[in-house]
Amino acid sequence: MLQPVSRQSDLTLEKTAIPPRPDNVSTWAPLSIPAFRIIWIANLFANLGVWAQSVAAAWVVTSAHGSPVMVAMIQVAAAAPLVLMSIVTGVIADNYDRRKVMLFGLFIEVLGGVFITVIAFMGLLTPTLLIASILCVSVGGAITTPAWQAAVNEQVPRNLVSSAVLLNSVNYNAARAIGPAIGGMLLAALGPAWIFLLNVFCFCTLIWALWRWRRAVPKKSLPPERLWEGVKAAIHFTQYSSVTRLIMLRSFIFGISASAIWALLPLLAHDHPGGNASLYGYMLGGLGVGAIAASTLVNRARRRLGSSRLISVAAMMLGGVMLVLGGFNTLWALFPALIIGGSCWIAAVASYNSAVQVLVPDWVKARALALYQTALYAGLTMGSFLWGHMAEGLGTQTALMMAGGLLLVSALVLLPSRLPELDSDSLMGAPETRTEAPDFEFNPGRGSVMVTIEYRINADQVRDFARAIRPLRRLRLRNGAKRWSLYRDVEARDLWQEVFLVPNWLQHLRMQDRQTMADRAIIERVAAMHVGPEPPRMRHGVSYRTARYDGEGAALRPVQTQALDDHAPWGEEDHHGDPDSPGASR
Repeated sequence: MLQPVSRQSDLTLEKTAIPPRPDNVSTWAPLSIPAFRIIWIANLFANLGVWAQSVAAAWVVTSAHGSPVMVAMIQVAAAAPLVLMSIVTGVIADNYDRRKVMLFGLFIEVLGGVFITVIAFMGLLTPTLLIASILCVSVGGAITTPAWQAAVNEQVPRNLVSSAVLLNSVNYNAARAIGPAIGGMLLAALGPAWIFLLNVFCFCTLIWALWRWRRAVPKKSLPPERLWEGVKAAIHFTQYSSVTRLIMLRSFIFGISASAIWALLPLLAHDHPGGNASLYGYMLGGLGVGAIAASTLVNRARRRLGSSRLISVAAMMLGGVMLVLGGFNTLWALFPALIIGGSCWIAAVASYNSAVQVLVPDWVKARALALYQTALYAGLTMGSFLWGHMAEGLGTQTALMMAGGLLLVSALVLLPSRLPELDSDSLMGAPETRTEAPDFEFNPGRGSVMVTIEYRINADQVRDFARAIRPLRRLRLRNGAKRWSLYRDVEARDLWQEVFLVPNWLQHLRMQDRQTMADRAIIERVAAMHVGPEPPRMRHGVSYRTARYDGEGAALRPVQTQALDDHAPWGEEDHHGDPDSPGASR
């Protein structure tokens, strides 16, 4: 007879030692890899086109006497698809060839760019049509982004992933420094239509680079997850991954406040005496120059301070920059502040991105990156809308100062929350040996699987066992189990049973494939406390309602396999070991 061990009776985990930080790796090392270098250069051209187009778009709306809300809606249109679609496109990127997913998304972006170009040359460009076109381009970006970010570790070795992520941020910010200046000059000389056309050609170079990229795609022995299954798996992973939740929370709060610098910068340039498109381009360029200048220092600062503290320091400094932008109107103060602001922006955002890349296993990486992007861009979208309304009612500079103050306060409040420092090798795949399928007929895609593992634990090790089992519980739930319990036999006091329920047999096999080196260490730590003559005994039970047995009498029908007790602890699928109950075990 077994009694449940509740979550409340679990003992508090002791803090684990922080592993040593990675060795010093050059920021530029990934560029020595041909595939990464070619894609990086092509992406630079694409980003140049995007930033040149952003100047033209903002200035078209501003020149048409658009309200501050309409100007801020450019940021909303650019960010909304990433917020609404990223988790779905992340599932696709985790289950299919990421290169093909990226090409499909880029094709949609090019179609949106062609539409903007055509209406601009026809003289039909209005703020409303422009924002609608940007929304279309952003849909393609929402498809591309999760696959793009998750594909970094397919382009470079694991020890270069953080540097590659930083280089991609440098790429983006270098384009931010140069692209607006190009956009401002072309806008003054040729008009917005030619800038939109330039953007289309720039994206074509990236499509070409990805088209010629060839790499070995590992074959998957299991079918792809269904879309809704993949979404639920990502949400379940996040629910039991404190690291992912913390990154999402901090990036969301950061995005709400920091969005003001992007949403209100066109208005700040327009309201400045002598403000024009060139000034807005130079201001964006100042942010880009700061980001490039800081790029070589970010890895060094991260090793010295750690990711969490670096993010907090960068956020506080960016809040101070926004206070300066709101409080001063002289270019001698604005441009140094913008350069510092660009440095702070890349330090925070690159650290968030690197944390997800390093701290999340490969099987859910695109979805975790998508959730992080969703949180960040949800903050940027909400913040852009909020600060646009604030600027309309209180003025641009007042809104900037309010946003800067909020960023300072939030960074101070979140300062105690820390991200772990983990060696990336800990998340290398270490798949468990697959369980053989039952020898009777059943549907592997439907019906629950109950896994039971029996441990024999000495009385003097119960306390240590309870401590060690808590990370194992989170591991099982994070990797795909939908319920987990620990039972202790009331007669054989040394007998403990770990019981968890998996939605179906395919999901059970996926759980085994998802195991990492860090997961294996947790499992082995628990198994090492087992004192029986044989290893811990594992049993598997499949729901009888989806099984059909040959040679054991008449096949069971679905109507005969309904749960007999809806109030059982495991619900309708908790039937184990009783030959008269609708469950089967092996």
